[in-house]
Amino acid sequence: MASSSAAIDYTEVKKGVHLIWNNKFDEADQFFGEHRLTNPRYALHYAESRFMRSFITADVDDTKTAMERLSESRSLAEKHMSALEKGMVPAQGQEQAQKFTDAAILAANLMDARICYGDTLYMTAILQMTRDAKIKGAFNLRRSWKIFEKALKQSKEMKTVDPELMTCLKFGAGLFLFALSIIPPKYLRLVEMAGFKADKEAGLHYVKECHNANGIREPFATMVLLFNNLLLPRGVADVAAYVAEADMLIKKSLERYPTGSLFHVMGSHCARKQNDIDGGIKLMEVAIENSSHFKQPPLIYRYELANCWCMKMEWSKAADLYLPLTGATTFQVRALCGLQLAGTYMMMGETKKAMDVYGKIPGYINSKSNIDPMVVRQAKRYQSNGGNFAAFELLFIRRDMAKMVPIMEDVIKTLDGCAMKTKAMEQREITAEMRKNTNSKLGKLGTSFKNLSPFSKKNKETDNYFDDRASYLLLKGAMLKAINRMDESSECFREVCDDLADFIQEKFYVPYCLYEWAENMYSTGRNKEALTTFKRCSKISGYDWEDPLRIRLRVTMDQLKKGDPNNTETKAPISLDQLISQGGDKDDEVEPGSDDEEQLGKMEANLKDEDDE
Repeated sequence: MASSSAAIDYTEVKKGVHLIWNNKFDEADQFFGEHRLTNPRYALHYAESRFMRSFITADVDDTKTAMERLSESRSLAEKHMSALEKGMVPAQGQEQAQKFTDAAILAANLMDARICYGDTLYMTAILQMTRDAKIKGAFNLRRSWKIFEKALKQSKEMKTVDPELMTCLKFGAGLFLFALSIIPPKYLRLVEMAGFKADKEAGLHYVKECHNANGIREPFATMVLLFNNLLLPRGVADVAAYVAEADMLIKKSLERYPTGSLFHVMGSHCARKQNDIDGGIKLMEVAIENSSHFKQPPLIYRYELANCWCMKMEWSKAADLYLPLTGATTFQVRALCGLQLAGTYMMMGETKKAMDVYGKIPGYINSKSNIDPMVVRQAKRYQSNGGNFAAFELLFIRRDMAKMVPIMEDVIKTLDGCAMKTKAMEQREITAEMRKNTNSKLGKLGTSFKNLSPFSKKNKETDNYFDDRASYLLLKGAMLKAINRMDESSECFREVCDDLADFIQEKFYVPYCLYEWAENMYSTGRNKEALTTFKRCSKISGYDWEDPLRIRLRVTMDQLKKGDPNNTETKAPISLDQLISQGGDKDDEVEPGSDDEEQLGKMEANLKDEDDE
């Protein structure tokens, strides 16, 4: 039943949720749409339908619609909470409000409305934090916890709680704890004002409980587990166990949701993690086929398929997929597609076409994107230096290069071929006089590049030599590392860090080489040297492609502080009673359920001030 004066029929709700995760979004909209204006649970899943679809299409219009639906769902949940807290049946339209006669159903409906409210907040936070609005996302994540905290307190007062309702509550609490462990540290402080500290293990414990319960939050819980196992950096830990668990989850999910393309995409990532690029391609093709009924094709899936073909060095197949994406004005990674398309043209020997694309990239940018200004800088750099290593650099940044092991000998030969077009294979002597006369500002500014322009003045005698050499060594070192030729790999990274650093104009080569070199040290038992090198890397800031490396560094440093990164023993999860007490009884600084724009503005200004320092 969908009536607000009756108990929620979760078995019926689960039917609609099954439609969402099987890519049947139009049917799900119809299923939940009938009662979306009168029932918070139905309004929530009506919004969730577009929320999940937005991750398939990566379309700004879908994201906008998802945000609008979440706002409507939140307003309805808030209206119901207000009425139910007064013991009233929420009025519909012009009807007169009435007293609730069944206390147990009233309590269940109030708890459900609260959970739905909290769910809308964390879904809004996820969209914001993945769409370059991290401050607002952290703010809404914090607000979501205050709602779940009230629901947890209510659950302790109820004689009986529907198991499905309790599972939904545990998922909300678990997702909050998990999210705390992966958001950037400076945004984390906005959330930890509520009294919490990040507890990834506890969060995953409750998410796994929801997965095992096989209720309405089972597929969402499975996706969180897959995200953790396949997409989050593992630092220096062995990834084998994570990939094996993911493989098992994917097989079960594809049996349950055979047309659920999100699970096929995760399956593709899992195959690639196991160096099975062909398997990854097949799963991406199935994901695309299962989305063929969409009014707009899932552009992000075509993008991922193009990346797979790059990993096979099938440049023309990748280019055929990238090209139409550069014309999709609402595609959120359009500019990055342009950068990768130009790289494939360079590998195909189509230099003029590549340079034409680099020139067009400023017209592809999204004004709200944090990454697009960096993409434009990189496009200008590739125009300037010839872009010989562009395709391989992007494969490296995406961490796809490490998965090309089956063809790595051919990959190395291809890289050497690119290097022969430059002077990168030469090893020039760097004299004391050269160091004295270098125009690098690295020594004066310590290890922060924030106040440097993207390019320093070139030395006419060296031209692009040092950058080309650094790029070649970074890429060659990463390729050798992937096939366990550690000594040769480490020497590549050492030369960049110790010999070339002061002469390089593109500064991301230095921290990335430091990190890769430190991993080599750790893998060969030189733990003390590794820690020193990781710390050296962590002190560098203000370079392009910084965020992905920062996340890897954070994970790695946490592992090294705790000791053995492969230790699978976990502490007892925090109890629900402890969750309630962690937050304390003091009201949050910004009242949940309200948008205190002044307070939010102060938070945003404080974080921006820190960025400028």
